[in-house]
Amino acid sequence: VEQQTPEETIELLNTWYTLMFDAISGRGGVVNQMIGDGLMAIFGAPLPLADPCASAVRAAQEMLEMVALFNQEPDRAGKPPIHIGVGIASGAVIAGYTGTEQRATYTCVGDTVNLAARLEAHTKVAGRPLLVDGATRAALGEGCRADALGQVLFKGKTAAVEVFAVGD
Repeated sequence: VEQQTPEETIELLNTWYTLMFDAISGRGGVVNQMIGDGLMAIFGAPLPLADPCASAVRAAQEMLEMVALFNQEPDRAGKPPIHIGVGIASGAVIAGYTGTEQRATYTCVGDTVNLAARLEAHTKVAGRPLLVDGATRAALGEGCRADALGQVLFKGKTAAVEVFAVGD
């Protein structure tokens, strides 16, 4: 991205966000925040989903497929490929509107949100693009292929977290 003009960077981000939003909303998720070239999505709130863990994982897999296809487009020739990492954690969150009377946004906060962010960052260390915590892995059942990567002690956690890489 450093070699691109500001206009090219904005166009790339807009294309990337369009692809990611389609995958997320197509599986019942809601994009909650956009932060630079990253985003946070919620599955199961504000509207409940029958299987939020499976929906989140399927959306993540579609996101990864879309990025792979995007990187193969002819007009991307000579440009560095885009890589993404996805972290999914399941558990209790505090959800609701925050802000002021002039500007409010629906958001989720809590340890589960922080863990998902730590898992996303850990994708670079693990060399696997889609990581989930033990609660998500358990909810997915045996029909989902996932490799146990062991326990990781993440910043802000007092106990190590079991980390799984969902098949790529």
